[in-house]
Amino acid sequence: MVRVLFVEASSGGVVGGSLTGLHHLIRGLDRARIASAMALYEHKEIEAELRDMSVPVHHVSRRRVPKQHALLQYDGYHRAKSVDAVRSVLGLLRQSLRIAIEEFPAATQLARVIRRVGADVVHLGNGVRANFDGILACWLTRTPCVCHVKGFEKYSNRERWAARHIDALVCMTEAVRAHCLQHGVQGRTTHVVYDALDETEFTPQRDAVAVRAELGITNGSPCIGVVGNVQEWKGQAVLVEAMAHIIDRVPKAHAFIVGGVHRAGTAYNERLKQRIRELHLDGALSATGFRSDVADVMNALDVIVHTSVRPEPFGRVILEGMFLGKPVVASAAGGVPELIRDGETGFLTPPGDATGLAERLIPLLQDPVLRERIGQRARAWVREQFSLQRHVAAMSTIYESLTRTH
Repeated sequence: MVRVLFVEASSGGVVGGSLTGLHHLIRGLDRARIASAMALYEHKEIEAELRDMSVPVHHVSRRRVPKQHALLQYDGYHRAKSVDAVRSVLGLLRQSLRIAIEEFPAATQLARVIRRVGADVVHLGNGVRANFDGILACWLTRTPCVCHVKGFEKYSNRERWAARHIDALVCMTEAVRAHCLQHGVQGRTTHVVYDALDETEFTPQRDAVAVRAELGITNGSPCIGVVGNVQEWKGQAVLVEAMAHIIDRVPKAHAFIVGGVHRAGTAYNERLKQRIRELHLDGALSATGFRSDVADVMNALDVIVHTSVRPEPFGRVILEGMFLGKPVVASAAGGVPELIRDGETGFLTPPGDATGLAERLIPLLQDPVLRERIGQRARAWVREQFSLQRHVAAMSTIYESLTRTH
């Protein structure tokens, strides 16, 4: 049996995507082959569920070097930082403080946990930068290290050094792996393992007709929607501009912006509202605000739209739409093109191209048979390529291979 210690270093009091992904992975592992334990850097609501699965939870504390300090109020400090040599020295000083105050103390605590649970492998869930102390802990204990990278991170020489001590660098898409290689971040081995969609966690609970009626759609209008927090890089404005073209050809079409307003998106949300009024789209485009029943709302739509204007490493909402049997039209950037076979299981459009988005959406809104055909292909594709079973099998193979080579 392989004993794996999963490490989740996020803070902020929320259960984010990295911890959710580890939770799903642990739930899917064969307990006769792999025994799991979890190390957290703060208390999380998910701990009770982990313990119900007989997964012991350990806690590690990490102090933070404050980003705000007294020197910031002096103009001379900012002038000095504009000099390259001074900026380099200050950067080295801050890195030294981080290692001394944050990372090395946390690494020694985590090393004790690694020894306590007798871990054969440590799985770090937050990437190279955020798990620098975890990499140090593995180095101190000579424990094989898996580091999961799920974003386009910024890298420096310290991350390039750390990566050389990672036994298995796991990237969530080929696009993420290419980004790592481009910046000289390479583990002893590097793998691409796509994140999975846990079908048991994303199942509609209400009838689609009832949800449509609640949303104010009772006349059989074809509906599209973009799902996610309202913030500028998510590109909801692209859908607004596209709707100005769509209603000329599909007058009954209705669009929804589904999601709460991110704390950084308040001004952007006001600009969206103003633009909707300017384009006279008040009757054709609605914002639902935050919804706890996202699966129900997405299931009530006819087409799911992904409009991010910045490359995303993955795009879970795309898989969710496909799993529900909906055709998805998505921005072709980052890892997104790996999730969709353009023209077969969905459609890709250039990021930020409202006209191109409209031209892709209009035929789908006009043709329910086309929607059904693409949606069924999408559902079959996502269940085959992005199942939890496939994800678990790939990760289990990596764990077991590391124990054989150490």
